[in-house]
Amino acid sequence: MRGRDPLLLLLLLGGTLLTGAYALDLGGHRAQALVAWLIVPPLDVLLFLWSRAVARTPGLPRPARHFWWALAAAGLVFLCGDTVQCVALLADPHADGLAFHPAQSAAALIGLVLVCVAALRYPAASWTSAASTRFALDAGIVATAAATVAWCLVTGGGRDVYLPVALGSGLLFCAVFLVVRMGVSGHSPMSTAAAVLLVASVLAQVAATALVPTLGAEHANLQLVLAFAPCVLVAAGPRVQLLGGGSSAAVRAGARPARWWHGLPPYLGTVVCVVALILTLTTGGLGRTAWGALGGLVLNVTLVVARQMVSLGENNRLVDEIRRREQLLESMLRHSSEITSIAGEDGTFRYVSPAVERLLGLPVGYVLGRSSREILHAEDEQRLGADLDHLYRTPGAEMTYQGRYRRSDGTWRWLEVHAVNLSHQPGIGGVICNARDITESRELHERLRFQAGHDELTGLANRREFTAATAGVAGDAAVLLIDLNGFKQINDGYGHAAGDAVLRHVAAVLIECADPDDVPARLGGDEFAVLVRGGAPAADLLAARLRTALTRPVTIDGKPVTVGASIGVACGPACDPDHLLNTADLRMYEEKRSYAS
Repeated sequence: MRGRDPLLLLLLLGGTLLTGAYALDLGGHRAQALVAWLIVPPLDVLLFLWSRAVARTPGLPRPARHFWWALAAAGLVFLCGDTVQCVALLADPHADGLAFHPAQSAAALIGLVLVCVAALRYPAASWTSAASTRFALDAGIVATAAATVAWCLVTGGGRDVYLPVALGSGLLFCAVFLVVRMGVSGHSPMSTAAAVLLVASVLAQVAATALVPTLGAEHANLQLVLAFAPCVLVAAGPRVQLLGGGSSAAVRAGARPARWWHGLPPYLGTVVCVVALILTLTTGGLGRTAWGALGGLVLNVTLVVARQMVSLGENNRLVDEIRRREQLLESMLRHSSEITSIAGEDGTFRYVSPAVERLLGLPVGYVLGRSSREILHAEDEQRLGADLDHLYRTPGAEMTYQGRYRRSDGTWRWLEVHAVNLSHQPGIGGVICNARDITESRELHERLRFQAGHDELTGLANRREFTAATAGVAGDAAVLLIDLNGFKQINDGYGHAAGDAVLRHVAAVLIECADPDDVPARLGGDEFAVLVRGGAPAADLLAARLRTALTRPVTIDGKPVTVGASIGVACGPACDPDHLLNTADLRMYEEKRSYAS
């Protein structure tokens, strides 16, 4: 979008052509100056209009909006000074070259001060007190460096006409420094592309500060190049920001995480002061210029020391906070009921919390360097092996599973493990696992599940479990329905305890005679059933075995008691268990009537 914008293309192309014409010294010096000062006011208008448009963009954060309004106001101030400069040049037919009007110089300084103040205040609402102080000291360090260089250029060359240029360059350098610092803070008011243009403009202005005083009137064309180029670049910045959207999303896109080299500019300012002092002493001796440079260096170093003290205090507070958090984390891990561990890609433990000794009885030193699979039950290892391989091979993979882990005494404990592969994250580089003991809850769940599907007295499947098992058979199924003969007389003659003993005896006989795949059940009272997996022939054989086994006497309270039984066999579709039981019931009663007669 920016590459196709006609206004931006016209601005950059026209500025390039004009600076090229100046560099080639086309036309007289007065003509060159007239063209420059006739074009600069429209550039100030563009700076105002485009900065105002960015400030009015919906969704722009309030601090960024204030910054762009300040830049727009600076554009108006520049316009006033440059207009006076243009009128003064037109009114004096003999004027040529780079000669600044006092009003133009004052306007330039005021506009740059506006930008500096807006940039300096921008991060105050979002930074900590120490960060804001350090930021202000950074700005002061750069400002003293710029002022020292400006002092050396002005007093050393003896050309007071360049004082506004030197001071303006110093202020502009500080302004862009503040903008760059805002960018690295993560709260930049502009996109990266717009910031690049502003940085380019300050570099051009710094070059002008250094070179303009050294160029004589015979090089007025080069002076105009250095003075005109920054005006084009600084006007293009708001346009690029506007084309990029200017919204809060675009502003956030321009932010970049801070890096170590973002703190270098203040210290480079000190180096600049030292170099300026050395050059001044070697070229002019210990005079007014050198004493000013020395004073600037002393002030600069003082600010650097103050910055170091602030940073040292902040670092000490950070170290104390880190130690406090480490102690808190260590205490939480030491007294936690869960095992926290980090394993490498090969599955071996690199870290394990002290809870492993309480839950599994294993010392931390014994566990480190070993794999959790060494103490995982073989059945669970076979069940979970493929999923665990995927977990340890795949960064970002996540898994929750339950498995039995061996304690130091040889017993097994059920653990629920939640694992996340963070091998791709610096500082972790492994699989983080949190494991909690669920043995009691799992055993309780198993007991409840067993009780829900089994008879409490005999331990056999109850009617619901038997019906579900029958319905789960594919195709036809065979069932036996068993009703005890004379059970009421046993209950009445020997009591309910003896009756319960008889029921348990019958249950034991069913388990003994049935095949392992069969499902014996107590449906209620003295009524039993068996689901026979082998079909009708197997059901008939089982019925015969049961009739024989149940005729053997059982000792109740020291007396032999014979328990008879009537058995009905039915075969049919397993999808209708109730129909099968009804059919078996009818056949059982036929046998019972035969037994009674």
